[in-house]
Amino acid sequence: MATTQKLDVATEVTNEIIALLEKGTMPWRQPWRIAGGGVPLRHNGERYQGINAFLLGLRATMMGYSSPYWMTFAQAKSLDASVRRGERSSIVVYYGTARKRGAEGSDAGGDAGGDDDEREGGGSYRFLKSYRVFHVSQIEGLDASYHPEPEGDSNDGPVMDPDAQAFFDAIGMDVRYGGDRACYIPSLDQVHMPPLDRFESAGAFMSTLTHEMSHATKAKHRLDRSFGVSSFGNEAYAKEELVACVSEALMGQRMGFYADHIDNHAAYISSWIQVLKTDTRFLFTAAAHAQRAVDFLVAASEAGTKAKGAIHEAA
Repeated sequence: MATTQKLDVATEVTNEIIALLEKGTMPWRQPWRIAGGGVPLRHNGERYQGINAFLLGLRATMMGYSSPYWMTFAQAKSLDASVRRGERSSIVVYYGTARKRGAEGSDAGGDAGGDDDEREGGGSYRFLKSYRVFHVSQIEGLDASYHPEPEGDSNDGPVMDPDAQAFFDAIGMDVRYGGDRACYIPSLDQVHMPPLDRFESAGAFMSTLTHEMSHATKAKHRLDRSFGVSSFGNEAYAKEELVACVSEALMGQRMGFYADHIDNHAAYISSWIQVLKTDTRFLFTAAAHAQRAVDFLVAASEAGTKAKGAIHEAA
């Protein structure tokens, strides 16, 4: 039963993304302005992660939602509010571990690429469930705190916010600025980036830098991520590119920019459609890898900032 349920959830979500890709667009590339930053939040203010953050951020983009809050029908009712008749819910997924005498689980953000019936010690197994949530704009009777005003557009021009630049610098990767090519070179462990003034906006610059730094997290001394021998256009290449693009979307939610840097849309879209049709669960795997990449970059930046602060104090 658990296997069938997981397959249905994965297929439903993946087919929705494929349908959008087949229209010729990358649905997560559209800009969004959401109050409190772009990270979708539960009714109690906790952040969604991984595939759930990606899916709800996508839904917010498509529908033009500005509040970050989402909740279930029952949660709305507990707040003396009600979902308006005819409103369409959005899917959220949940991974757990089932045993003979109970189950435990977590938001599908950290390891959403697990097998649908992966046996563990003591006869337990992994499973995937789904439930439905509504955006607060679909709900009547909520407190005004669930409808904060959206923040201003952070993409007004190619002027980098000092705090944002400090965030990327503190990660400590070898980033070389110059030229007209953005890439990660594994053999040198270097990220190459055009200078800021070559970009239309600071948001596009941060999006591209996040993309290439996400590729750099695949190195063995970082997250050791591999989908096989990669060459331009093959399946391994397409999978790694999808991970990096989802990383852009997740980091953009945290920092207030949107994923928008790939020029050759058609080639990527075609390869991603093929990958997702072949494996309807890979989107979940990609989102899990993307969340790990973002978490790695954030942790590295925090560590770098802390170390720099200690040096200043010692001086």
